Amino acid sequence: MLAVSHATSGAALGLAVAGFAPRVAPMLYDAVAPSPGSVLTFAAVCAGAALLPDLDHPSSTATRRFSVFSWLACHAVRPLSAVVFELTRGRRDHGKGTHRGLTHTTVGAALLGLAVSLASAAWGTPVILATLFVCIALAIKGLDALVPGPPSLVIAGGLTWAVQEWVPGGTAGTAGWLGTAVALGMLVHAVGDAITESGAPLLWPLPIRGRTWYPVGSPHAARFRTGGPVEAWLVAPALTVATLVLAVLVVPGVLPVVTAVGDQVQRLLGAA
Repeated sequence: MLAVSHATSGAALGLAVAGFAPRVAPMLYDAVAPSPGSVLTFAAVCAGAALLPDLDHPSSTATRRFSVFSWLACHAVRPLSAVVFELTRGRRDHGKGTHRGLTHTTVGAALLGLAVSLASAAWGTPVILATLFVCIALAIKGLDALVPGPPSLVIAGGLTWAVQEWVPGGTAGTAGWLGTAVALGMLVHAVGDAITESGAPLLWPLPIRGRTWYPVGSPHAARFRTGGPVEAWLVAPALTVATLVLAVLVVPGVLPVVTAVGDQVQRLLGAA
């Protein structure tokens, strides 16, 4: 899938989980108070993390986002993925395992998510803000590939500061579960790749048909080409609409504002 589809799928999933999980499981209210800040933090991290798996590709949005830093990350991830691939490959596995490898697995997503949660719980606000900044910057680049590097990083920094200082609730209470947003973002990326023509090794290291890196995917008739007409005219618009609708429904305080604006517009149109 294209970067824009990955970013919007992560945003939609993040909004849904942050907004509805505490309502479905009330005991979560003690750990995650669904304030505007916490919901937006979770959704933004999930959206940006949905581009992280492609750090294993040298020309991806994630690899090009932070200049030499993301380049170095890519050139650490690719050989690591290749080594793990060689150590765990099944008799029918083929390829090098450098792309759509470890970062596209459930285990890889869970491990990075755990690391982020432990770091944020141990060091608090600096880790939370750094994670939020990185993910917002990735999401911005995923949503608009035309945004030049430095200005969009400035925008990401401004949005990170705004969430912390101006949005009610800020990032308070997000430390213990921030890694969940990272893991979910990475997983929704892998699932998105799985429904395209190539599939993704989501279930590694479980052996399937002689392959531990089996490319899980949807039925062949339901798969579509990355950047093709199905994604451009159906998948991407649907994900964009879903993100906007969920933002209105789950971010506390947004629905009353939208309703009031709608009522005002109707009165103005009636008066005209």
